[in-house]
Amino acid sequence: MLSFLEALDGGERDAVAELIGSALDVLGGARYLGNLWLRDAETTAWHVVLASRRRHDTAEDRERFLEAWRNA
Repeated sequence: MLSFLEALDGGERDAVAELIGSALDVLGGARYLGNLWLRDAETTAWHVVLASRRRHDTAEDRERFLEAWRNA
């Protein structure tokens, strides 16, 4: 999931967000809601990655998570 999201450029991410938002069947704001869904999915994926890491890997992973969050 994280690799997929990382590989998307801005236009592709907008298209995916539009598709997801449309699938949620919400009137208007499909791209906005799709972007919220993508952010939530990305955050959840990072939580899973970080939860499965050994203790000594956590500091580096935390920094990568924070950097990814700032760039999202």
